[in-house]
Amino acid sequence: MKIRQNEFFIGAARFAAVGILALGLPLCVQAQDTNLSFSALQAAADKGDPVAQLELAADYAHGTGVPQDYAKAADYLRRAAEQGNTEAEMALGSYYGRGRGVPKNMGLAIQWYRKAADQGNAVAQFAMGNFYATGRGVINDMLQAIQWWQKAAAQNQIDAQTVLGELFLIPKPPYGTNYLNYAEAVRWLRPAADAGSISAMNNLGVAYENGYGVTSDLAQAAKWYRQAAEMGNANAQANLGLLYMTGQGVPMDLVQAYKWFKLSSIQNSALGTHHCEEMESNQSLKPEQLAQAEQMVRDFLSQQRQKSM
Repeated sequence: MKIRQNEFFIGAARFAAVGILALGLPLCVQAQDTNLSFSALQAAADKGDPVAQLELAADYAHGTGVPQDYAKAADYLRRAAEQGNTEAEMALGSYYGRGRGVPKNMGLAIQWYRKAADQGNAVAQFAMGNFYATGRGVINDMLQAIQWWQKAAAQNQIDAQTVLGELFLIPKPPYGTNYLNYAEAVRWLRPAADAGSISAMNNLGVAYENGYGVTSDLAQAAKWYRQAAEMGNANAQANLGLLYMTGQGVPMDLVQAYKWFKLSSIQNSALGTHHCEEMESNQSLKPEQLAQAEQMVRDFLSQQRQKSM
């Protein structure tokens, strides 16, 4: 069985982190619901309330009710972080990593992320894994990365589960087959897919199609590919198209195959583009079938736009 398109193990996972510098994500400070007026919030923050300090940091970071001032945001983050507030620790780490409101200092960035991770914060543990995997601010060490990801994944952190599943499933440069472990891949991909990770859905489909860590089951592969494909994942769309083209796990249907290849190719999938162009050049579809498939593509894209509104 051919290996279908999978996700790179540091990539398209769904993130719920606060300012994760490790992946270069947009920096934000998560506001807390204090139900306080600004003056009361200021008073509470100045008295040492870490929740109020975090809220005030968010106000200054976003310019909500006050002029935007990252230096003041960083100051309030530091006050909350020094009291052990893990969200403040992570946000302050991101400030140091970017030089926002404070001088750029990767050593301090890692220090604050590590503090949160050591306290059991799963998002910070996931971020620490990313630091070690990329060698950003620390020596590149995949074993350390895996250990941090496993800690986060054990707490049902969906991004860590997705990353581990992808790492254990498919050989990738520069590590080759060093970390292949199909049973572990499925162990983490399944809960991530069940929790809504689109790339985990696709990769679980890869596992079922190829019998990696599970008994090969093309119907299950089609199920997981479809879930990810309908949520817009280009790799899953191409993979589902292949199943329809060959009649594996689903009835053979060239109109459906073309639909999914075309949708995948619109997102610049090499696999989807290849098969879409191949079907066009071979005139695999009759003119009326091609028109039907193109209409299905337009309908899908219209539905996706409506969902995003």
